[in-house]
Amino acid sequence: MKKTYLIAVLLAGLCAASVAAEGIGSMFGTMTTARALGMGKVDFGAGVGIADATTVFGTLTYGLSRYTDGRLKLSIVDEEDDINLALGADLKWQFWDISEGRREPLDLAFGGFFEYLDLPSTTAFQFGAAVIGSYPFALNNGGTLSPYGKFNVRLESLSWDTQTVGDDESDSDIEFGINGGVQWQATSVIGLYGEFQFDGNDGVFFGINFNVQ
Repeated sequence: MKKTYLIAVLLAGLCAASVAAEGIGSMFGTMTTARALGMGKVDFGAGVGIADATTVFGTLTYGLSRYTDGRLKLSIVDEEDDINLALGADLKWQFWDISEGRREPLDLAFGGFFEYLDLPSTTAFQFGAAVIGSYPFALNNGGTLSPYGKFNVRLESLSWDTQTVGDDESDSDIEFGINGGVQWQATSVIGLYGEFQFDGNDGVFFGINFNVQ
């Protein structure tokens, strides 16, 4: 029953992707399941995005409490042969937990996020909220395989230089995004990620996380 529930949630998210692929989109992907890191724990991550914009990024995650963690993100963005910079941060609160003794059907978390992208003639700010669902399947040789999905709604604020002196323009819109992927927790300290993203910066993302504390 739990597995069926998870599959239904992920399929519903992917069906919504057709209306989600708008706007600037994230330069970082999701690169996390709904499960919180844990109080005082630290993760370093790295990844690449092969999407409308090619990105190479790093992350630092800290466990603020048993069910809450915060993450800082930095990315180098290759957009039309120009190298640009993106910054981000997010906060995640896990409120469903399938740990022993609990009856929730899957791990589920709510969160908020911020991203800043600086292009040669455009600056983009994104503020939004997201829900992440995942379910860890134990592997016979140890570790876990966790399919996950994320849905976000965000305010994208763009400003750009029209290259006319004193003539700057800006625009703000509500946009939506969908991510779906899988985490392979290969060891207690190494997690590998692969996912699809549909949010304006459409493509695939791959990453690795190292737990250092």
